Amino acid sequence: MAEDKRIRKTKHYLKQSLIELLVDKPFEQITVTELCQKSDISRITFYAHYKDKFALVDEMFAEMLISATRDYRQQQQANNPENETIQTFCNLLDCILNLYNENMSLLSDTTIDKNPYLYYMFYSYIVRNVEQVIIHRHQIITPKYSIKQVSGFICNSLWAFMSEAQAANIDSATVRRDAKTVLTGILEANIVIEKTH
Repeated sequence: MAEDKRIRKTKHYLKQSLIELLVDKPFEQITVTELCQKSDISRITFYAHYKDKFALVDEMFAEMLISATRDYRQQQQANNPENETIQTFCNLLDCILNLYNENMSLLSDTTIDKNPYLYYMFYSYIVRNVEQVIIHRHQIITPKYSIKQVSGFICNSLWAFMSEAQAANIDSATVRRDAKTVLTGILEANIVIEKTH
Protein backbone atom coordinates (compact mmCIF):
# COMPACT_ATOMS: atom_id res chain seq x y z
CA MET A 1 0.00 0.00 0.00
CA ALA A 2 1.40 3.40 -1.02
CA GLU A 3 2.27 5.86 1.70
CA ASP A 4 0.14 8.91 2.28
CA LYS A 5 1.51 12.07 0.61
CA ARG A 6 1.90 13.79 4.00
CA ILE A 7 3.90 10.88 5.36
CA ARG A 8 6.20 10.93 2.31
CA LYS A 9 6.67 14.69 2.78
CA THR A 10 7.48 14.28 6.49
CA LYS A 11 9.99 11.54 5.76
CA HIS A 12 11.55 13.63 2.99
CA TYR A 13 12.06 16.55 5.39
CA LEU A 14 13.67 14.28 7.97
CA LYS A 15 16.02 12.74 5.41
CA GLN A 16 16.96 16.13 4.02
CA SER A 17 17.58 17.43 7.54
CA LEU A 18 19.88 14.50 8.29
CA ILE A 19 21.91 15.20 5.13
CA GLU A 20 22.24 18.88 6.09
CA LEU A 21 23.26 18.08 9.68
CA LEU A 22 25.93 15.65 8.45
CA VAL A 23 27.83 18.57 6.92
CA ASP A 24 28.67 19.87 10.41
CA LYS A 25 28.75 16.79 12.64
CA PRO A 26 29.11 13.00 12.54
CA PHE A 27 26.01 10.82 12.42
CA GLU A 28 26.77 9.38 15.87
CA GLN A 29 26.47 12.89 17.41
CA ILE A 30 23.23 13.86 15.68
CA THR A 31 20.18 13.51 17.94
CA VAL A 32 16.54 12.89 17.14
CA THR A 33 15.79 16.25 18.76
CA GLU A 34 18.11 18.01 16.30
CA LEU A 35 16.55 16.18 13.37
CA CYS A 36 13.08 17.22 14.53
CA GLN A 37 14.09 20.86 15.09
CA LYS A 38 15.82 21.06 11.70
CA SER A 39 12.83 19.60 9.86
CA ASP A 40 10.21 21.39 12.03
CA ILE A 41 8.62 18.06 12.96
CA SER A 42 7.63 16.95 16.47
CA ARG A 43 9.36 14.05 18.21
CA ILE A 44 5.98 12.29 18.40
CA THR A 45 5.72 12.47 14.61
CA PHE A 46 9.29 11.22 14.23
CA TYR A 47 8.62 8.19 16.43
CA ALA A 48 5.38 7.48 14.59
CA HIS A 49 7.55 6.66 11.55
CA TYR A 50 10.94 5.57 12.91
CA LYS A 51 12.14 3.67 15.96
CA ASP A 52 15.31 5.81 16.03
CA LYS A 53 17.73 7.68 13.78
CA PHE A 54 19.27 4.35 12.70
CA ALA A 55 15.92 3.24 11.27
CA LEU A 56 15.75 6.52 9.34
CA VAL A 57 19.16 6.03 7.73
CA ASP A 58 18.48 2.33 7.11
CA GLU A 59 15.40 3.33 5.12
CA MET A 60 17.50 5.80 3.12
CA PHE A 61 20.00 3.09 2.17
CA ALA A 62 17.21 0.59 1.41
CA GLU A 63 15.66 3.10 -1.01
CA MET A 64 19.05 3.56 -2.68
CA LEU A 65 19.37 -0.21 -3.03
CA ILE A 66 15.97 -0.47 -4.72
CA SER A 67 16.96 2.27 -7.17
CA ALA A 68 20.37 0.67 -7.88
CA THR A 69 18.78 -2.76 -8.42
CA ARG A 70 16.33 -1.29 -10.93
CA ASP A 71 19.22 0.49 -12.68
CA TYR A 72 21.25 -2.75 -12.80
CA ARG A 73 18.40 -4.75 -14.34
CA GLN A 74 17.86 -2.06 -16.99
CA GLN A 75 21.57 -2.00 -17.84
CA GLN A 76 21.72 -5.78 -18.08
CA GLN A 77 18.76 -5.79 -20.48
CA ALA A 78 20.12 -2.92 -22.57
CA ASN A 79 23.78 -3.81 -23.01
CA ASN A 80 24.38 -7.38 -21.85
CA PRO A 81 21.88 -9.68 -23.59
CA GLU A 82 24.49 -12.51 -23.61
CA ASN A 83 24.83 -12.16 -19.81
CA GLU A 84 28.63 -12.00 -20.12
CA THR A 85 30.45 -12.08 -16.76
CA ILE A 86 32.77 -9.09 -17.08
CA GLN A 87 30.02 -6.90 -18.57
CA THR A 88 27.75 -7.96 -15.70
CA PHE A 89 30.30 -6.71 -13.16
CA CYS A 90 30.91 -3.53 -15.18
CA ASN A 91 27.16 -2.88 -15.19
CA LEU A 92 27.12 -3.41 -11.42
CA LEU A 93 30.03 -0.97 -11.07
CA ASP A 94 28.14 1.59 -13.20
CA CYS A 95 25.13 1.24 -10.91
CA ILE A 96 27.28 1.75 -7.80
CA LEU A 97 28.85 4.85 -9.34
CA ASN A 98 25.43 6.15 -10.44
CA LEU A 99 24.15 5.56 -6.92
CA TYR A 100 27.10 7.45 -5.46
CA ASN A 101 26.71 10.38 -7.87
CA GLU A 102 22.94 10.62 -7.33
CA ASN A 103 23.35 10.58 -3.54
CA MET A 104 26.56 12.60 -3.27
CA SER A 105 25.08 14.89 -0.60
CA LEU A 106 24.78 11.91 1.78
CA LEU A 107 27.54 9.61 0.57
CA SER A 108 30.29 12.22 0.41
CA ASP A 109 30.12 12.26 4.24
CA THR A 110 30.00 8.47 4.41
CA THR A 111 33.63 7.73 5.24
CA ILE A 112 35.07 5.32 7.78
CA ASP A 113 36.69 8.21 9.69
CA LYS A 114 33.83 10.70 9.71
CA ASN A 115 30.78 8.43 9.86
CA PRO A 116 31.71 4.80 10.55
CA TYR A 117 28.10 3.63 10.95
CA LEU A 118 27.02 5.15 7.62
CA TYR A 119 30.14 3.79 5.93
CA TYR A 120 29.49 0.31 7.29
CA MET A 121 25.83 0.40 6.19
CA PHE A 122 26.61 1.58 2.66
CA TYR A 123 29.52 -0.83 2.31
CA SER A 124 27.33 -3.73 3.55
CA TYR A 125 24.67 -2.97 0.94
CA ILE A 126 27.28 -2.86 -1.84
CA VAL A 127 28.97 -6.09 -0.72
CA ARG A 128 25.58 -7.82 -0.54
CA ASN A 129 24.85 -6.81 -4.13
CA VAL A 130 28.21 -8.14 -5.34
CA GLU A 131 27.57 -11.37 -3.41
CA GLN A 132 24.19 -11.75 -5.13
CA VAL A 133 25.79 -11.35 -8.57
CA ILE A 134 28.36 -14.04 -7.75
CA ILE A 135 25.70 -16.37 -6.35
CA HIS A 136 23.50 -15.94 -9.46
CA ARG A 137 26.48 -16.67 -11.71
CA HIS A 138 27.68 -19.79 -9.86
CA GLN A 139 27.46 -21.94 -13.02
CA ILE A 140 29.72 -19.56 -14.96
CA ILE A 141 32.20 -18.40 -12.30
CA THR A 142 33.70 -20.15 -9.32
CA PRO A 143 35.03 -18.03 -6.45
CA LYS A 144 38.53 -19.12 -5.38
CA TYR A 145 37.72 -18.02 -1.82
CA SER A 146 34.47 -17.60 0.10
CA ILE A 147 31.89 -15.40 -1.61
CA LYS A 148 32.13 -12.93 1.28
CA GLN A 149 35.92 -12.69 0.86
CA VAL A 150 35.69 -12.23 -2.91
CA SER A 151 32.95 -9.60 -2.58
CA GLY A 152 34.91 -7.79 0.13
CA PHE A 153 38.08 -7.83 -1.96
CA ILE A 154 36.35 -6.42 -5.05
CA CYS A 155 34.46 -3.77 -3.07
CA ASN A 156 37.45 -2.68 -0.98
CA SER A 157 39.71 -2.48 -4.04
CA LEU A 158 37.23 -0.36 -5.97
CA TRP A 159 36.30 1.78 -2.95
CA ALA A 160 39.97 2.59 -2.31
CA PHE A 161 40.51 3.30 -5.99
CA MET A 162 37.53 5.66 -6.18
CA SER A 163 38.40 7.40 -2.90
CA GLU A 164 41.94 8.10 -4.11
CA ALA A 165 40.61 9.37 -7.44
CA GLN A 166 38.15 11.66 -5.64
CA ALA A 167 40.93 12.97 -3.37
CA ALA A 168 43.03 13.70 -6.48
CA ASN A 169 40.04 15.58 -7.97
CA ILE A 170 39.82 13.32 -11.04
CA ASP A 171 36.62 13.84 -13.05
CA SER A 172 33.86 11.24 -12.69
CA ALA A 173 34.02 10.04 -16.33
CA THR A 174 37.73 9.22 -15.94
CA VAL A 175 37.12 7.52 -12.58
CA ARG A 176 34.35 5.41 -14.15
CA ARG A 177 36.53 4.41 -17.12
CA ASP A 178 39.58 3.62 -14.99
CA ALA A 179 37.57 1.73 -12.35
CA LYS A 180 36.12 -0.50 -15.09
CA THR A 181 39.65 -1.15 -16.36
CA VAL A 182 40.79 -2.15 -12.85
CA LEU A 183 37.73 -4.36 -12.30
CA THR A 184 38.13 -6.03 -15.71
CA GLY A 185 41.81 -6.66 -14.95
CA ILE A 186 40.98 -8.29 -11.60
CA LEU A 187 38.35 -10.54 -13.19
CA GLU A 188 40.38 -11.46 -16.29
CA ALA A 189 43.43 -12.31 -14.19
CA ASN A 190 41.34 -14.92 -12.32
CA ILE A 191 42.75 -13.61 -9.04
CA VAL A 192 39.56 -14.13 -7.07
CA ILE A 193 37.34 -16.11 -9.46
CA GLU A 194 37.70 -18.69 -12.21
CA LYS A 195 35.46 -18.86 -15.24
CA THR A 196 34.07 -22.36 -15.66
CA HIS A 197 33.10 -21.80 -19.32
